[in-house]
Amino acid sequence: MTSIRSRFVVIAAACLLPLLAVTTFLLIQSVSNGRDQMLQAQASSAEVVAQVVGSTLSENQAVLAELANSDRIRKLEAAPAGEVLDQFKRARPSLYGLFLMRTDGSVLAYSGIDPATLPVTPSFASAIERAAMLAEPGVSSLIPVPESAAIALTAPVASKDQEEGKPIAVVGSLLSVVRLKDQVLPFVRGDSIIAVVADGQVIAAQGGGLDDQQLTEQLAEPMAQAMSGSVGSGEFSFADGSRHLAAFSPVPGVNWAVLVTHPVPSAYQANRALLERGLLALGLATLATLALVLLLGEWIARPLRALTEQAEAVNEGDLAPRPAPGGAREITELGTAIQGLTSTIVRQVDELDRAKIDGEAQAVQMRELNRRTVRLQEDERRRLAGDIHDAVSPLITGALYQARAMQMSGQAVNGNGNGHHRLDEEQQAELASINDLLGRATDELHNVVFALRPPDLDDIGVVAAIERHMADVRRSGLHCELEVVGESPVLTPEVRLALYRIAQEALHNALRHASADHATVVIESCPEFIRMTIHDNGAGFDLESPGPATGLGLLSMRERAASIGATCTITSRPGDGTTIVIDRPNDVPVSDGDGDPSIGAPEAGSAA
Repeated sequence: MTSIRSRFVVIAAACLLPLLAVTTFLLIQSVSNGRDQMLQAQASSAEVVAQVVGSTLSENQAVLAELANSDRIRKLEAAPAGEVLDQFKRARPSLYGLFLMRTDGSVLAYSGIDPATLPVTPSFASAIERAAMLAEPGVSSLIPVPESAAIALTAPVASKDQEEGKPIAVVGSLLSVVRLKDQVLPFVRGDSIIAVVADGQVIAAQGGGLDDQQLTEQLAEPMAQAMSGSVGSGEFSFADGSRHLAAFSPVPGVNWAVLVTHPVPSAYQANRALLERGLLALGLATLATLALVLLLGEWIARPLRALTEQAEAVNEGDLAPRPAPGGAREITELGTAIQGLTSTIVRQVDELDRAKIDGEAQAVQMRELNRRTVRLQEDERRRLAGDIHDAVSPLITGALYQARAMQMSGQAVNGNGNGHHRLDEEQQAELASINDLLGRATDELHNVVFALRPPDLDDIGVVAAIERHMADVRRSGLHCELEVVGESPVLTPEVRLALYRIAQEALHNALRHASADHATVVIESCPEFIRMTIHDNGAGFDLESPGPATGLGLLSMRERAASIGATCTITSRPGDGTTIVIDRPNDVPVSDGDGDPSIGAPEAGSAA
């Protein structure tokens, strides 16, 4: 048997040979394919930017068309037209100005820059003439404006009584070239250049570190091809003798074009040097790897032999040191030892899996116990509410009616039962106080019954029940708001009850413990999940503190959420309020109380 060191060398050499071949091929192929890939990327960039520029110009032309159809513009009255122009100008910060001009060239109204103060370039005059004479939208090239440059867009204004025919005026806008550049040109780095050109001028450019005049000189050849309306790409020479790849595409709807250029990959001395250094480094790395493998083979073989001894000793229960065997039997011996250890580990893993299954079963039992405990609590609440309503409430109500009747009559039966006398003022006051106490006791009793089992929950759903509870909370001084996003949720009785109790407990905590004066409850419902979020602006608390985190209120909310398969997330900081989020997927089964699970939809005819 061969040694582990020899096998390391053979395996390393076998792995390095294809790796060397593939790496060399990729280095050479990457250089040869760089030109085509760059041209494709430039062509795609030019086409995308051209479409974006065209869309931007079309959107601004649409704004002018809307402005031209305004009745106050068509009247050709300076004051109303000026107001409309000011409104449009304020709504569009990308415009330096808007103007309304008669067909004879006189300015009727403007907002921003006065067009009469601008130099009338041939392209500016052509854009105005196109709208005034041909009734078509016009676009100019660069127009100098104070401290910047702009392009003019024009649209014809037709008479209100004559929709077609010769225009009566021209409405135009001065679009900021800086804003156009920011909106349509992507961020580029290095020597890449993206430029929008028209009439031999650079409208906007990004990258490359060249000014507009230098771009015009360097890109003269591809610019001429682009302005002819062609779509293409190629290799061009700059004035300094460098070779550049350029792609160009016309802008739809206007006589503009987009140019994208970058130096050819082979023009970089750094690329050639990188290739040479890469090949040299690859050869050196190969030699170093083989040498390192020899050292690593011996270095690894020695501890492997010791490890084999230890593995056998541990497997047999004998921890006494043993001499290392010689020869090339290290791998075989290590494999035998590892097999024994593996058998032990497999047994331990099986035991852990069984323990995990048992733990999951216990967790299921605990969740079911918790759910049943919650249901028993609610059953007991209903029983208490029924007993109070049926037994105690009639007695207090009867006493209240008798006291009120006595107060109204102002008479009472004397001690012998055979005469009457009118109550004096002090007795009337005491009787009125008794009536008031009985009335308040009746109201409090009704509130207790409602708190134990709100009837709205079964009658018209959880949303209405929460709204009613929030109305009571508002009377206690906490301003509450309820928002329902999506359709009203359709839920089982158990889910409805849990959501209501959680909201009730959260609002109670906000009012009694957090000193909040505002709280919101948001219920979001969609086919996938239902989410309830309660937020208050109270004092908040530290989640790391053991006090609040173990409070009965928070523990109750978590238990109720777990009982319906929901998660309860509590976020709070001192002075920052508290947010409680209940998330429940709609596909979580919930037992209906008799052991039969349901997915979340109630029985036919039940309320949400």
